Amino acid sequence: MLEAWRLHQELDPFCSNKFVDELFSFADPYCCGYKLVGAGGGGFALMLAKNLSCAKELREALEKSATFDVKVYDWNIAMPR
Repeated sequence: MLEAWRLHQELDPFCSNKFVDELFSFADPYCCGYKLVGAGGGGFALMLAKNLSCAKELREALEKSATFDVKVYDWNIAMPR
């Protein structure tokens, strides 16, 4: 996911902005991947936490942050039993 994001930035240097760059830098210690998804215009960032603990810590850090006014949507990947 990170490699895809880096390649996207190489192909289109205008695919991001200061807010997104700062958000991803903020989230980087908690995540093993992130990227922008969708057709643009509104913005949706998909972030994959390293583990459940990191996911909880990232959510709390974003909620406490005065810099990032974002909505967090929980999701998970269903694993076969």
